[in-house]
This record gives sequence, structure tokens and C-alpha cells, in this order.
Amino acid sequence: MKKYIYLFTLSLLAFSFTGCKDFFDVNERTDTVAENKQEIRLLLPSVEYHVATLEFSEAYSVGQIQQHIASYFTQGVDQHYESSMSGVWTSYYASILYPLNRMDEIADAKNAVHYKGVIAILRALSLGMTTDIYGDMPYSDAGLGSANYQPTPESQQVLYTKIQSLLDDGIAKIDAQDDSGLDNIPGDVFYHGDLAKWKRLAYTLKARYAMHLTKRNGAQAAQDALNYLANGFTSNDDDLQLFFNEKNKNPWHTSVVLSANTGNLSVLFSEQLVNYMNGTVYPTAMIDPRLPDYVNNGGAATYDGAVNGAEGNDAGGNAANTSFNGDGYYFQQDSPLVLVTYAEAQFLKAEAAFLANGGTTTSTGSTQDAYDAYLAGMSANMDKIGVDTTSRDAYLADPAIAVTPAGLKLENIMKEKYIALLLNPEIFTDMRRYDFSTDVYLGLDLPVDPDPNMNGEWPRRAIYPTTEVDSNPNINQVGFADRVWWDQ
Repeated sequence: MKKYIYLFTLSLLAFSFTGCKDFFDVNERTDTVAENKQEIRLLLPSVEYHVATLEFSEAYSVGQIQQHIASYFTQGVDQHYESSMSGVWTSYYASILYPLNRMDEIADAKNAVHYKGVIAILRALSLGMTTDIYGDMPYSDAGLGSANYQPTPESQQVLYTKIQSLLDDGIAKIDAQDDSGLDNIPGDVFYHGDLAKWKRLAYTLKARYAMHLTKRNGAQAAQDALNYLANGFTSNDDDLQLFFNEKNKNPWHTSVVLSANTGNLSVLFSEQLVNYMNGTVYPTAMIDPRLPDYVNNGGAATYDGAVNGAEGNDAGGNAANTSFNGDGYYFQQDSPLVLVTYAEAQFLKAEAAFLANGGTTTSTGSTQDAYDAYLAGMSANMDKIGVDTTSRDAYLADPAIAVTPAGLKLENIMKEKYIALLLNPEIFTDMRRYDFSTDVYLGLDLPVDPDPNMNGEWPRRAIYPTTEVDSNPNINQVGFADRVWWDQ
């Protein structure tokens, strides 16, 4: 733990949307800044950037497990070989938790109540994304620098209680009076100081993390989520996302699209995702209109996704033609990294209403609310990425999609969430909650030649980075197939 918990330096603040002068006095060295000049307005955009790229780090690995993407290479996470996803661990402790602790100190000194609310929400989101990958992990006594090089892990059950408490605290502080003069949240690159959106985000996250507990709390988790969603996102305008630009490019664009253009192949779209969208698994009158936005198939007549573990080949043994579309909504140089969306909120509502009404993985029949939210989630996602209304409406009216409230199954909801939350690690959480069920995820199968040590099991978590296990005696290593607390 020593290696990563305290090695945060202010050189991490070099990321800026407007140039280094926003972070450093030009007469000072640019690799160090005195602590008394670490204003929140300088720390906040760096933390928000690292929260967004934390999700990217997760998605690159778990996207191969949830079979949104497939790798060109063998004996990696694509074939369920153990992974520590160490970039996630490093980013969380070095670039998020440590500066958040410092920001809290500064906000306390300034009595910046609304800033404290935003900090609490960012704490909850980043902690949630990280514990969902690692399970038990240090939190309360971590990120303290030299004060504690060997923090003690806390149980995920305790951490989940803290996530909800942090979100409650964030909501309360946003609602409170702030006389600091910082109530417009300078430096906020997510919502530009719009406190109403931060509050709606907090409620939407409360619903997300309530739904993660469906194995633990059953119908109560679903009802809790419905209660929270009543105060959550109301449109695509509420989406939590970070846009990039020509100077600071979207990481999917740089790591996949540009790399492929120079012959450095990495990942492409998986057969599982593509077959949900091209009419193979769910026969439709038209392909999903989002598919051409996601995928560049070189103008071929069909979209043939890569089988996970097959080194970039399709089911017939030929080269798959599903590379990332560099002109698509998510993969241009200035595209956003999208973390939480109104579409996700609608799918949470659809699933929660379905489960609260007694729905199961195999039953049919639902409420009108569940069905309406299911349709709204699809519509919101298509509107977001720019699908034309004619194509959108034709897809929504297709009999394979417009199944009526009485015919709605959990598989319909989760399939459309799987498509709409492209490369979002929430899908890995959903799949674990439903034990990778082929009743919920039709056509899902293990990759070709999976790691024999997994004994046919699906990965359920990341292992801890070996550097942390070696340097912190409080951390005991786990297995790739071991379940986190909420998955038991």
C-alpha cells in the first residue's frame, strides 16, 4: 500500500482544460506547489478528470469480461486470466482519495459547505466504482500520506453503508446555506457549479448502489431504488460526463482508434454485443440504429463481432469486422467519458419496478411503470448519441422491442441496458448480480480457451495488486473467481 497510497504529487494536476496557468503561478516551478496554494478550484478539475478516467481504466478490463469488447491477444483478462487492474487501484488512491482528503481540509477551513457536498458525492462515486472491483479495501485511514503507510481494509458491507451516508451528506450540504462565496463551485468541469444537477446525481447514485444489493436485500433494494429515483435524473441534460478536446483527447480515441490506425491493434467489439444489435439473438426488422455509430465494419454487408478469446476472429474463424468507429459518439477525440446517465436511471427504474412487482429472471408480466421506463431508457440513449427520430421510433415499435407490459421480461430490460451502457463497468456488476445467467443474457458464453485455473467460473472481481499485498500486511490476496460481499 505504501507505494500507492502516499505517492501523490501535484504533478498530477498538470491535466488542464485551459492550460497550466490555471494551476500554477508562472514564476514557480511547475512540478511542485506549496500546500497553501492548493486551492480547491485547482484540485477539483484534476479529481474530476481522474474519476472519469478511473471508469475508463475499469472498462478496458471488465469490458472484455462483460463481452462488450474482445482482445486481439491471448492469455489476458479476455480469457479470464487473473488481473489486478492495477491502474484502477493506483488512480483511486494516488489521484482521487488523497486529493479529496486535502480538499476536505481546505473546504473546512473556508466553511465551503457546498464544496463539501460535492466532495462527498465524488467520494461516494469513486469509492463505489473501486469497491465493486476489489471488495474489501482501505478507506477511512487511507489517503493520509505519511500518517499511515499500511491502512487497514474495511469490509465491503461497511463501505456500502458509507457510500449511502456520503451521498446523504452530500445532499444535505448542497441544501444547506453556504456563506463562503464558493457556492458556485469554481473549477467544476462536470456540472459547472449547477448544484441541482449534483443533487440529482446523488439520488441517482443512491438508486444505483441500492440496486447493487438485490442479492442481499431483494425486493427492498428495488423499492429503495424507486424511492431514490423519484428525486434523480430527469433528462439527458443531467448526465455525468467529461468532454475532451483536441489537446486532451478521449482515451478510447487515443488508445483504440488511433492505435488501430497505426497498426497497433488492441480491442474490437465482441460478438455478444454485436449479436444483440444485428438481429442475430433478437430477430428484428432492422439492425439496432446505434450499431453503425458504435462500429466501423468497413462498409461490409454484415457486422461480424469477435469471439472473446479468438484473437480478433469471428465465429467462422475469419477476421471480425467490428472495429471502433472513430466518428461515433463515444470515440471521437473530443467525445465524453460518460459515467452516469438518464438512460441508466430509466433502466434502473424498469428493473426495480419489475422486481418490486415480483418479477424473476424467467417470469413475464410487469407494471406499466417498468415498461415505460424500459422504453424511455432506449429512447434517451438514442437521443443522446444522435440517432434520427425516424430510426429511433421504428426500432422502438419493432415487435421484438415493443413487447407490451404483460410480455416484458428481465432479459429485455437488461439486454437494452447492456447496449445503452456501452463500456460502462455497471454491466459487469449487473452480470454478477444475475450470476451471468443465460436466462437474462441470452447467448452469453465463456470465451474460447479460458484460463483452466478458473474451472469454468466467471471472474467476479480483480485480485489485489501484488505490490500492495507485498507492502501492506493487512491485505490478504484473493482469487479472480472469489465473490465480493454483495455478490454472495
